[in-house]
Amino acid sequence: MEKVSSDGKIGYGSLIDFAAGDILYMLKDLPDACCIFKVLTDPFGTVRDMLFLFANDKYGQLVRKKPAELIGCTYYKTVENRDEDWIKFSYQAAILRQSSIMRTYNSRDDKWYEFWAVPVYQKGFCAFIIHDVTATKRHEETNTLTTNTNRLIIECATAVSSAEYGKGIKKVLKILGKAIAADRVYIVETNKDNRANDVHIWLSDARNSNLPTKKAFEKYDIISIWRNQLEGRNLVVVNDTATMAEQYPNLYNDLLAGSIARYIIIPLRDKKDVLGYLVADNYSNVIALDVVEAMESVAIFVAAEMRNRILTKEMMYMGSHDSLTGLGNRYSLNQTLMLLADVSMPVGVCYSDINGLKVMNDDEGHEAGDELIRDTASIFASVFNKKHCYRIGGDEFIVLIPEITEDAFEAMIKKLKGKIKKDTVSIGYVWSEDSKNIKALVREADEAMYESKSDYYKNHERRHG
Repeated sequence: MEKVSSDGKIGYGSLIDFAAGDILYMLKDLPDACCIFKVLTDPFGTVRDMLFLFANDKYGQLVRKKPAELIGCTYYKTVENRDEDWIKFSYQAAILRQSSIMRTYNSRDDKWYEFWAVPVYQKGFCAFIIHDVTATKRHEETNTLTTNTNRLIIECATAVSSAEYGKGIKKVLKILGKAIAADRVYIVETNKDNRANDVHIWLSDARNSNLPTKKAFEKYDIISIWRNQLEGRNLVVVNDTATMAEQYPNLYNDLLAGSIARYIIIPLRDKKDVLGYLVADNYSNVIALDVVEAMESVAIFVAAEMRNRILTKEMMYMGSHDSLTGLGNRYSLNQTLMLLADVSMPVGVCYSDINGLKVMNDDEGHEAGDELIRDTASIFASVFNKKHCYRIGGDEFIVLIPEITEDAFEAMIKKLKGKIKKDTVSIGYVWSEDSKNIKALVREADEAMYESKSDYYKNHERRHG
């Protein structure tokens, strides 16, 4: 108890000044649930039950009993929602005189509790102090979930950028699929008409589900269904595909029933444009990460890679194709010439020049001249296949067709002459069974074209064209 010394300082006397009732009164007002037991053992020293000697109101609320109903009664007789580990920890505290700390989940209250079992008084006696740690546990779970989610996002971001496009996408799908314990994770690339252009799939080894092929997407118009489900949102989660049975019976019966119970869809966007969709089938709902946040973040990285790939392909296309006609340009022609010079194979060469282009530009304007160039290029592409055609100047075109017989090439030339208007194009051509002399063959075809052009000018007013 409080005492005042001769020098005026306040001190405290021995605890023996407190009566047993004082100690119990202080425990009664403890902010946590508290109880004191005397353990009951059999002749062999095994704890069979515990006798309540004290319980505060907080403990009474926890077990839904008034303290008066507990004191003097045994644990098994009075407590219904029991934790069987209490017997083990009471033995450690009361008999072995060892303190223990443990966390447990109470399903009835949906709460987490931390309890301390501590020895008190003398051998055979122990106390339990129970603290509600639900908020702490939830905070820890949130931190764990956030940490795991961030770790997954970083791993996927690294994977998608560490390899060429196809391999990077494959790695991301595998990492994501395993992390969210999905049956399948896949990416559907779409074209401007919102149709499936390409599909990248990761499938769990533990599951063989009906794989949606490109034909399936077209048959059931799955992408349109996704668009309707999304309705402009950033994602859609279907937790039970059975809800789709009435609206989409064929899709549900053929692809979903017994195979896909739930799925999540996230569009892959480049600003307002949708480049494709990221989809996960039958992912786990009981994993320590945020599936939605992870997939949304991964979708951003994947969409960026897709856009970079599109830009790269556009730049490569622009660098190797004529902007007016879409045919190969001089750079692309030179690449093909080098390839043909390194091998020996049959090849057909057609060299042509538009007649009267300068006159048309002067008389009707360059728009009319450009239209004539585009029309001529379209005819060449329809006869020889666009990939074999090149525009190398304002009015000059070259066709290089490898691995073609002489008869087939002659038939194409005949078809070309039948499609072009009379005297609009001068043509020179040559076929050879050996492409190693490709440059000489091009010169030969060029000379034949100029002979044709000379004949044209003999029959027309001589004007540069």
